[in-house]
Amino acid sequence: MNNLKVSGVLLFALLAAVAATFCDANHVYTRTLSYPAPLVAGQAWWVFPGFFVAFGFMGVTYAALARRLQSVLRIEKSRSAGHSFAFIETLVAFVLVYLLSGFGNESPRLLGLIFFGTFALRLAVTYERAWALLLAILLTVGGMFAEGLLALFGQVTYRHVDLFGVPFWLGGLYMHGAFALRESMRFFVYKDAQSRFQVTPAGATNDFPSQTEQPAHEPDQPRED
Repeated sequence: MNNLKVSGVLLFALLAAVAATFCDANHVYTRTLSYPAPLVAGQAWWVFPGFFVAFGFMGVTYAALARRLQSVLRIEKSRSAGHSFAFIETLVAFVLVYLLSGFGNESPRLLGLIFFGTFALRLAVTYERAWALLLAILLTVGGMFAEGLLALFGQVTYRHVDLFGVPFWLGGLYMHGAFALRESMRFFVYKDAQSRFQVTPAGATNDFPSQTEQPAHEPDQPRED
């Protein structure tokens, strides 16, 4: 796969699966959800492998989609090497949101308000917002659909259900995951990439590449007579 570090995707999928399995155990503990045939800590045997496969798929899809859309959206920074601080910050934020969804599951409407509201605030101050929003929408639709299928086939049951067997706040949880996914890809997969983005002025909001960008002007060479 071009410019895609398979080892980076696997490491990202492994660490993300460990974190998500821990958070899912909190969902079981707080009775946010339950499994019909639990194996360990109230969780089904397929929880960790399922997370690993899901995050691996997210990583591969991220790289493929970013490569396809780089001429349409500004994704230069999102495909460049990242920093450990940004990775840890977004991971901790996602874990906190995940844990809050468990402890606050008896107030689903309030959770939805908090999750979608804080996502909007984070989106307003992040870089390459169009790409971040696209990621969030794809994660929300795909994640809720996948979990809805699990609920449909009786593999998981949520305490509170709004649509397709899952609570509405689950979409907000996945939206916050978009920030963690992006910084994880930059840290694990694109860590050896050269920085290809240009610094934009403070307050700039252009998420689409300019069609009229011209190379920097070179000073005229002295004319030889």
